[in-house]
Amino acid sequence: NNNGKGFAPKYSIADKSYDITPSSVTETPFSSVEEQETSEEVQLSMSEFFATYDEWKPLFHHVMSSSNGEDDDDGRATASPPMASSHLADVARPSSSSSDSSSDSSSSSDSLWGISTLEKKTPWRLLESKPTTNSSLEVLSEFLDEWQRSLLDIPLDEIVTGANDAHFMEEGRRVLAVTRFHVLDGAAESATAADSAAVADSAAGSVGEDGDATGKTTYDREWELFRTVWSELAHLTSRDEEDTGSLVLLSPEQKSGGGSGGFGRDLECVREFVERKVLRPIRWLGRGEDWEIVAMERGSIGVRILYKLSDIPDLKERDSGGDENVMF
Repeated sequence: NNNGKGFAPKYSIADKSYDITPSSVTETPFSSVEEQETSEEVQLSMSEFFATYDEWKPLFHHVMSSSNGEDDDDGRATASPPMASSHLADVARPSSSSSDSSSDSSSSSDSLWGISTLEKKTPWRLLESKPTTNSSLEVLSEFLDEWQRSLLDIPLDEIVTGANDAHFMEEGRRVLAVTRFHVLDGAAESATAADSAAVADSAAGSVGEDGDATGKTTYDREWELFRTVWSELAHLTSRDEEDTGSLVLLSPEQKSGGGSGGFGRDLECVREFVERKVLRPIRWLGRGEDWEIVAMERGSIGVRILYKLSDIPDLKERDSGGDENVMF
């Protein structure tokens, strides 16, 4: 612990990366805004979102339909349909010879990550598990160092019963759950724009800087964050493994403003993005309970995505059972 070595802590006890209620650029938390909306306003918000991201509907449908639910004798889900289901009704279901829901889910996953995605004909991407460029690895290394320091700055109690120890364990298990890492390096992306322009000139329609049909010709931080975050959401959904997660970082250059309206210049800006462009749609898709998604800053600003994070075992129940119940 740094406190015992004469170093002043950099991160306070209150600086948690979980159980966060983000504050808006207005004075009302996003969750409160959503609770105050009428059903008509919610429907309008959904209509605007799914119209804006119309090309993403197959991915949204995959995330929505991958939810686990009990089926009745006719193979239909007994739970009420998610709020967004009517907005995704035009998405074709993957063909399957079996009515089994697991088969449908597998077919949906195969379709989502098929040749079109590999050839960058869809807006989402099948991403590598970690960056490869030196600049991105440096950003990631700095973030992980700061993340570790924030753990060491938590003063631990002599007996593992206090709130600080629980805080340490909660933070620590979130660190361990993240196994996929991405850095949005605007400089690296812009360096490929010239090559991609040649693709755009030769392809029919408008092609973006990395060869997709987005119509974007300059690096757009908010768009790239949206694409990376939702690609990871779909990837983790397809794998369906508990206690897994991804970390998406903005490079330090992307905090300095300029372009994209200065998006990503501060933590509040990214928190607003997470609430409006990720958390609200996830809830509309009926998958809110599966995810913990937060904007956080540890040197760099990033978005941490955790899927089906399990609870910490209750040590009191374990300790009350006697030595014969302790398993190693």
